[in-house]
Amino acid sequence: MSIVGLNRLARNLEHEPGLLEAFRADPAPVLADYPLTGEERRAVAAKDAAWLLAHGMNPVALRNLMVVLGVAHQDMYASADGA
Repeated sequence: MSIVGLNRLARNLEHEPGLLEAFRADPAPVLADYPLTGEERRAVAAKDAAWLLAHGMNPVALRNLMVVLGVAHQDMYASADGA
């Protein structure tokens, strides 16, 4: 798990002007600027909180990332139980 890269991404999406809009338009170029694995990039682009949590992302950092990406708290782990 690329802890530093994921945490930096979450922080930057929230605080760097224009970065969140760039991510929403096309996540691939934004994610390419962070030291993440291909699966981590896929999970972030898909807003797959369950996968990120299962693979070791800190739950607090994960919540921050998902909130910035517009995922409601009740929807963050919907796929974790197979729903």
